[in-house]
Amino acid sequence: MKGLSKWHIGLQFAIGLILVSCSTSNPKDQGVFLYNEHSGITSLDPLYARNLANIWAVQWTYEGLTRLNSADSIVLALAESWTRDSSAMIWTFQLRKGVYFHPNPKLPNGYSLTSRDVVQSFYRARNHPFSAWILEDLDTLIAEDSHKIEFHFVHPKPDLLALLSVPALSILPASLIETMPVSFWRTNACGTGPFQFQAWEEGEKMVLPVFSQYWRRSSTDQKTDKIKGIAIQFVKELQSAKLDFLMGNLAVFQGSDPQINDELVQLAKQPNSPFRVVKGNFLNTEYLGFNLKGKHPVCRSSALRKALRTLLDVPKVIQEVRSGLGEASGLRFCSSVLIPEKVTNQPDSKINQRQEAMKWLRKAGYNHPNEVPPLILHTDPAYAYFCSALIYPWVAEGFNVRLEVVERSTLKSMVAKGQIDFFRASWIADYPSAFNVLGIFKSNRVPPNGPNYTYFENDTVDAALHILETRTSNFERGLAIETIESVLMEHAPVIPLYFDAFVRFEQKECMGLKSNSLNQLDAVDVYMVDLEAP
Repeated sequence: MKGLSKWHIGLQFAIGLILVSCSTSNPKDQGVFLYNEHSGITSLDPLYARNLANIWAVQWTYEGLTRLNSADSIVLALAESWTRDSSAMIWTFQLRKGVYFHPNPKLPNGYSLTSRDVVQSFYRARNHPFSAWILEDLDTLIAEDSHKIEFHFVHPKPDLLALLSVPALSILPASLIETMPVSFWRTNACGTGPFQFQAWEEGEKMVLPVFSQYWRRSSTDQKTDKIKGIAIQFVKELQSAKLDFLMGNLAVFQGSDPQINDELVQLAKQPNSPFRVVKGNFLNTEYLGFNLKGKHPVCRSSALRKALRTLLDVPKVIQEVRSGLGEASGLRFCSSVLIPEKVTNQPDSKINQRQEAMKWLRKAGYNHPNEVPPLILHTDPAYAYFCSALIYPWVAEGFNVRLEVVERSTLKSMVAKGQIDFFRASWIADYPSAFNVLGIFKSNRVPPNGPNYTYFENDTVDAALHILETRTSNFERGLAIETIESVLMEHAPVIPLYFDAFVRFEQKECMGLKSNSLNQLDAVDVYMVDLEAP
């Protein structure tokens, strides 16, 4: 196989200096797990782990008290055990002993995890607008001793174990929290995770060698085929990254473009293909959102929003544009189960669909779609093709709807500031819970206090969310979910599109990579095999 043609990576491990260069051998031969992140990484600070690119980088280097494993079960991580009282308001966690933070010039040698690190990390997260919602009901956090923490909540917290797995609650060393400026954490990482931060040239590369003292890695686990580290390249052009993968330079390629996905799926079917296809459910809900405080009539009329919603043919667009990847959500925004169930409440026929839409249009005060003022749907380049196919039925009926494509970062900023009336957005679950998805409609989470970008406020929804957040009864929680979805269906602050799925392509030489329904990767047990060996 040819070596890297894009850039050179230097990895300094405990066993010596290993170079990955264009003139010697490819990353696999050096035990390097290399992948491309075309969207780039903006921060290593766990508080900013709000997209997959940042989440992956944070989870290579940090850990929380719990984690979601590849079986989609919440398991203990930095916590060794836990207990709670009958009210689910008082939780006690025993921390693991002998857990070390990554070496750092500003830390004592062998700096290990204590309760102080947990307390400081949680208060840091609680005081940040991006993560304050996670611990908003926390009354007190007590360090009973060096390895024992007690939480006191003002309301029951039945989902706490899942909440603690959110990347924003990763544990940082207290000494650095207290002494380093906030800006330090964007470009530096110092956690207890399986890989330690070494170098980052923004827009070029990031290098994360294995952390030899990682607690989940046995001292006898010294197989020579285990990876020695992770390297990330930042090639924006997906075609170039695809070629890197086909040349064998990248261990994995994360599918993000439907046309490239289709091409790689077909290549994987060929005899002796060097790579495989991995697919799975992804707890990400794609939707069209309306700013209910906006100026366009659609922002003030639920009937007009329903007319638009009724005309859509999302399953067709998913099949044609995404090759069937994803599950149309119908009128639902969430499911009470971990993996969304199929929804069958779509209109029976195109004729009935159009009649229903026209009924809502007349109720909104319009006799014909062309009477509705021009409407702009904002999206980013990654979803431009999908959205252009999505709006076709509206245009065909006479609605004056056009697409405006803006850069992803710009779009997110405009949505968060309430500067646009109609937008495509997604909500990636922070943890597997219906409350985590539906909670974005909570009244007190409008920007800048949270991701309620539609500015939707409803007392019934708030009351049902409180039940969903605090009650342990599955029956009560189920009724609360039905209530919330019923209100959302009636008011239509969003048009749910589909429940997502992920597709990933892996070199067959790369073994042991695991993932879960949040599309988080676990590379602790990854190793490389020589397929050409006898």
